[in-house]
Amino acid sequence: MKTLILISVATLLGFSNIAKSAQESVDQSQPANTNGYVRINVVRGEIEVEGWDKNEVSVIGTLDESVEKFIFEVRGNDTTIAVKLPERLNSWCCDRETDLVIKVPQRSNLVVSLVSADAEVTNIHGGLELGSVSGELRVENVSDRVRVTNISGEVTLRRVQGRARVKTVSGDIVASGGAGPGVFSSVSGSIMVSDMHDELDLESVSGDIEVTRSHVRSVRANTVSGDVELATEMQEGAIIESDTMSGSVRLVLGGKINARFDLETSSGRIRNRITSDKPRASEYVRDETLRFTIGEGKGEVIASSGSGDISLSAN
Repeated sequence: MKTLILISVATLLGFSNIAKSAQESVDQSQPANTNGYVRINVVRGEIEVEGWDKNEVSVIGTLDESVEKFIFEVRGNDTTIAVKLPERLNSWCCDRETDLVIKVPQRSNLVVSLVSADAEVTNIHGGLELGSVSGELRVENVSDRVRVTNISGEVTLRRVQGRARVKTVSGDIVASGGAGPGVFSSVSGSIMVSDMHDELDLESVSGDIEVTRSHVRSVRANTVSGDVELATEMQEGAIIESDTMSGSVRLVLGGKINARFDLETSSGRIRNRITSDKPRASEYVRDETLRFTIGEGKGEVIASSGSGDISLSAN
């Protein structure tokens, strides 16, 4: 009996050692065009993609223990990096997943497709398309067109220059230090934006929206059941629109204010701390409206709430 037990233990240890040794390391590089396309496909794990000043693509790290095929090829203007796993994967058999550091020419047009993986992308200036089903996505110092989609993870953007479009289902969006039009939307996550310029289009179904320390030409912030807080300086002729069904709106405006104001709430209160203008309440319905103009009225501030308060103050 003891012999059988020892044999069983040895067999299990043998399988364990085989599984541990199955994880493959990779350290490869190939020449690539300065402004070519780089496509990366990883099912699970973690990757870091960094732009550098070499006309070369480098891949260093370890592959998933269940890897079926690793692809790293350069054909003309296109570079492909992919970690292929079996279609039917027994998740209990393997603990160690893909972990790669990938360096590409910084002017590359980068396309990254993930399933259950975290990603950090930095220093890319030829355009970025990044998508994941479940994972944390971080983007920093990226310019040109930027498009990020995520189902159930947070998206963080820092120092993005150019047109950015970010969409999540159940993850928060955090963006800071950017310039260029930004379109951010989430179903059940919050949107937090700071130190941004140009135009912002923000939309959430059940999350809060917050804009701080920004200097904008226009902001549109809509949410169904969250609060909206906008603290920003208005550029000349700027347009600010905020709307929520069951949350509150808080506006803190800085700089030289020159705009028309149109505020309305169905069952809340309006508090104006910028001028002496008072809201008007209906005789039979619990609603309030407030309309006034500061300066020549070149800009426009519009805010509405279904069941929350609206507060207006100067920074």
